[in-house]
Amino acid sequence: MARVELAVYSLLEVFHKYAAIEGDLLQLNIRELQTLLQRELPTIKQDDPLSEMDSNHDGEVDFEEFIIFITKSTASKWESYVRQLLKGTRNEKLEDETSTEKAMTVLIQTFLQYASKEGNPLCLEIKEMKHLLKAEMPTLYKCFTSHHRRTAEIMKMLDTDGNGEVDFKEFMTFIAKFALAVDMAVIRTVASSGT
Repeated sequence: MARVELAVYSLLEVFHKYAAIEGDLLQLNIRELQTLLQRELPTIKQDDPLSEMDSNHDGEVDFEEFIIFITKSTASKWESYVRQLLKGTRNEKLEDETSTEKAMTVLIQTFLQYASKEGNPLCLEIKEMKHLLKAEMPTLYKCFTSHHRRTAEIMKMLDTDGNGEVDFKEFMTFIAKFALAVDMAVIRTVASSGT
């Protein structure tokens, strides 16, 4: 499996592993959330993580709320990393001790790898995005191409500000949507199998 797809699956696995501690695979309660943050994201300090993540105020965190938090946290790591690079700090290392941190690092490094091929090294152009999708998200790429979507159409969908490039925040929004679709597919599969 390709790196971006593996990173997404890793995030799904982490969420459901911690959600299952007290039985509900679809929700993290406050204890599960605190355990997940302590073990998987020890460098991210949250005074009141539940209130920050629980956008629907139901007292729990579902996968959508979790992946939005991961998206914001990864974007924050990206910004810090890029600032260090722009200052000339070549030895800036991304923290990646846990599986969640490793997934976040993979997303950042993959984006940088493809964005640096042409033009703006901090944005993906059409050609770069096509190469990224084809190599790092082949399952999704096949889905797009089987529905006769051209790369330009995909870019238009991803390029929310209309500037002709996909920046890191747009990329992470796309990753979050992909993760939600995969999570829903997994839930449907499990529900239909009766497991």
